[in-house]
Parts: sequence; structure tokens; C-alpha cells
Amino acid sequence: MHEFQAWLWSTLGSIHIVRPFMTSVWGWPICESLHFVGLSMLIGCVGMFDLRLLGMAKRVPFAAMHRLIPWGISGYIINVITGSMFLITTPDQYIYNPSFHLKILFMLIAGINVGVFYLSAFANVKQLGSGAQAPFFARVIGGASLFLWMGVIVFGRMLTFYRPNPCNGEPEGFLSICLK
Repeated sequence: MHEFQAWLWSTLGSIHIVRPFMTSVWGWPICESLHFVGLSMLIGCVGMFDLRLLGMAKRVPFAAMHRLIPWGISGYIINVITGSMFLITTPDQYIYNPSFHLKILFMLIAGINVGVFYLSAFANVKQLGSGAQAPFFARVIGGASLFLWMGVIVFGRMLTFYRPNPCNGEPEGFLSICLK
């Protein structure tokens, strides 16, 4: 893992624009704010569509609700860019972090879940009008989507609690204290 971290640090260090911006007084707070805006767009739009799949707001047709998805995708893109900037700036805070690993795993599974939805259920769902209930499989996908994105949020928030231990270089556990 140390070799990967050294490679990542040197490779990401070649991106000369990001690190000076992120280490400036306003760089990190600006990216954190944009990350939150992107997350709000993503969860606000995709979450609303998932809740519609689960049976809420039945008076809204699926096609109308689906028109929000490009905004959610825009939020996702904002988060990928800002998240990459965090990783570029302090890769050692992420690659040793079990919370980061779980966040990426949940994002990967959420992406697979989206692919399954569009390949299997979307054709039927998009034709449903107001008042219609989504097929069972689409509801399962919508529930899984909500669960997975909430996992991404929780593990993203937990990044601050899992940090590489400054005492011995090993990742520290949840809220562990470095005793000197």
C-alpha cells in the first residue's frame, strides 16, 4: 500500500494547478461548499425520482420527474471534480481511510444499480402516467438507490473520523485517540 500511496502522491503531484489552489486560504472551503451543492443536487433530484419509484408523489408522472435527472447528474459531476481535488491535495488522508474505501464501494454499487435500472426497468417506468405505481423490480432498485446514496453520504461524513494515525502511521479506528 505504501508503494501505491507514493505513486499516487507523485502522480497527483504532477497536477500543478490543484494543490496550490486547494492549499490557499479559500481553496478548501470553496471546494467543500461546491461539494455540498453538488451533493444536494444529486440527492435532491435522484432521491426525488427514487421516492417516486417507491410510491410517493403519485400525481407526478415518471417522465416529468425524470426531467430532473440531468440536474442530479450535474451534481454528481461537481462532486467527482471536487472530490478528486480533495484526493489530489491529500491522498494519504484518503487511500488509507476505510471510510473512503466504503464510500467508493457504495458509489460503485450505486452506479451498477443505475445501470440495472436503465437496462431493465426504465423502458416500462417512463411510460407510466400520474397515479401509476412502478413495477416491483423498479421499486427495489429505487429503494436500493436511496440506501446506497445515503451510505455514500454517511461514509463521506465519516472521512473526518477515520484518519491516518499521526503516532505510528497506521490508520486509526473510529474516534480512536492517539496517546503520547
